[in-house]
Amino acid sequence: MEMRRESWSALMDDDERGGSLIPILALAHEHHPDPEMRPYQGPISAEMRERLIAGAAAGVMAIYSYFEAKRAMDARARAAAGTFRRAAPKVGRNDPCRCGSGKKFKHCCGNATLH
Repeated sequence: MEMRRESWSALMDDDERGGSLIPILALAHEHHPDPEMRPYQGPISAEMRERLIAGAAAGVMAIYSYFEAKRAMDARARAAAGTFRRAAPKVGRNDPCRCGSGKKFKHCCGNATLH
């Protein structure tokens, strides 16, 4: 969640699907050092743990479908933007370098290693 904080924040703020995170976060913060971060004051009972685990499983499916819809929208946006086209023809590794040095491209401008 830390890597894509803005995406997860949008899910947490979503009134319809944000609740899918509650059982996951409740289990994740059960033993948090800060007592205010713990979802329950006392230990979680076995019955409550089972309900939270079932809720987490359902939550994972809801989270997947939430982000699946986002991925589909992103894919449509990328498709609408068009395919990347190279302006100049591709230079092969063994072709002469375009800079005019007379060397092969792989030993000149195409050399990825810095000396």
